[in-house]
Amino acid sequence: MTTTTANTQGPELTAAERELLVRAAVLAPSMHNTQPWLFGFRHRTVEVHRDVTRELTAEDPDGRLTLIGVGAAVLNLRVAAATLALRTTTVLLPDTCRPTLAARLTLGTGSGEGTELAGLFPSIPRRRTNRHPFTDHAIEPAVRHELAQAAAAESARLYWANDRQVRWLQHLATDADHAEQHDLHRIVERGSWVGGERHHDGVPLASLGPRSADVPSPVRDLAVDPADRARATARFEDHPQLAVLATAEDSPRSWLVAGQALQRVLLLATRHGLAASLLNQLIEHEELRELLYDPGAGPTAPQAVLRLGRGRDVPSTPRRPVEAFVLHDDETP
Repeated sequence: MTTTTANTQGPELTAAERELLVRAAVLAPSMHNTQPWLFGFRHRTVEVHRDVTRELTAEDPDGRLTLIGVGAAVLNLRVAAATLALRTTTVLLPDTCRPTLAARLTLGTGSGEGTELAGLFPSIPRRRTNRHPFTDHAIEPAVRHELAQAAAAESARLYWANDRQVRWLQHLATDADHAEQHDLHRIVERGSWVGGERHHDGVPLASLGPRSADVPSPVRDLAVDPADRARATARFEDHPQLAVLATAEDSPRSWLVAGQALQRVLLLATRHGLAASLLNQLIEHEELRELLYDPGAGPTAPQAVLRLGRGRDVPSTPRRPVEAFVLHDDETP
């Protein structure tokens, strides 16, 4: 994560600036599109909280995926601040007495993280999770390098799986999917967020994509309802391009770092015309996550498995109204 020193002197953020920041932040990805974040403003400071009412107790009991999603929202805030020419000082988990407080961003005047982050701003509304087939067009080495550099800029590492590793990751994902079919708590919880018609949150049927005609599959089928599971099938790419995002440590602070790195990678991928989805069942299960450690990559803790490639345009998932995310002065999460 990049932390800069900011000149905090300056006028209070305007209503328009606050709205731009929140509108950008809430377009971040989150597990099952739960949108588990809240934002409080005070003068030139933004506090980012976990929304504990939107955490997934069965599928994400330790809060790893929640904090990765919150970290992605923090990155979007930083990108939006950069497009407003504001410098950002970001402190993660700043107050142990306030357990929901994930990050505090102080916005100062003067040149900040500048054109590199600001250049990602147009990608925020265009980024999607794409569960449709991709082409077998190989991602150019220069673009792969750029994506790895984007992760490195946020103190994370992105390493690409070779053909043998891709097959292994797909088989592990299939094992996870089979195990989850017998986990009633997961199934019930997922059913409350995935499938059908959804207008404010969750993953609607239209965003699930087709079922894979082959096993193992490079995409995760989140459908629970029998009607959703009966949707059409399709052939997916023969050579999926998978990458693992990892951090040096594995802690709540690392999960917030990973979320920022993940979103920076996804926004840059979007700018390059790439589509993306996640195989995060490999991250959710501890016994599988431990198998992803790559000795050749050094002491890195896996935090996300990305599938990247060229794909068709897909619709965005729904979002709640902006005002639903903003804490008032007398509110505590």
